[in-house]
Amino acid sequence: MNWQQLKQQGSEHYKTDDVEPIDLYKAGGCLHDFAVASIIKYAYRNRKSFKGPYIDKEDIRKIIHYAKLLEVLYESN
Repeated sequence: MNWQQLKQQGSEHYKTDDVEPIDLYKAGGCLHDFAVASIIKYAYRNRKSFKGPYIDKEDIRKIIHYAKLLEVLYESN
């Protein structure tokens, strides 16, 4: 999967006609930190899930998405 394909899997509210925030993070050299922080955020907020004993499926998808962003970032370097 390439960068453009992966970006299309992100949340719709970030997609604009202009530059997307994720592109700014990448261009500014802070995508790694942003992705790691996002992974931690989604995992941490589910440590004692109010939705049951297991992590929310949507949060799992987000964790995987940010991990794939990291993978693509480092494959392109």
